[in-house]
Amino acid sequence: MEDLEAFRAAVRAHAAAMLNGNASPYDAALEIWGLACRAWPGDDGDEACYSLQLVWGALTDWVELRSAETDQAEMHMITAAREWLTIEGDREAEARYFDRWVYGVLGYERPAPPRT
Repeated sequence: MEDLEAFRAAVRAHAAAMLNGNASPYDAALEIWGLACRAWPGDDGDEACYSLQLVWGALTDWVELRSAETDQAEMHMITAAREWLTIEGDREAEARYFDRWVYGVLGYERPAPPRT
């Protein structure tokens, strides 16, 4: 997706659909992940394209790989969507959101600090 505003609007729409019951958490999460995959690498420096791919990919994988934990994964999806809608557009808040979700909640390994 070349237009980042259209990308962000679509992400907001899927997150809202999840929260208002118009889409299942998994289905909306899969749509967000798909949008982020199509936006990358033509992201124009917007971290959301890459980081949303990590967040929503891990959350959808959780359902697909550990189906017995679907309820728990979907609760995380709802929380992630609610938080995203609260902070989206504030780049500093987004950076904190991604740091917490990618490394704290979902357990990705932090990259090694650059060598000096």
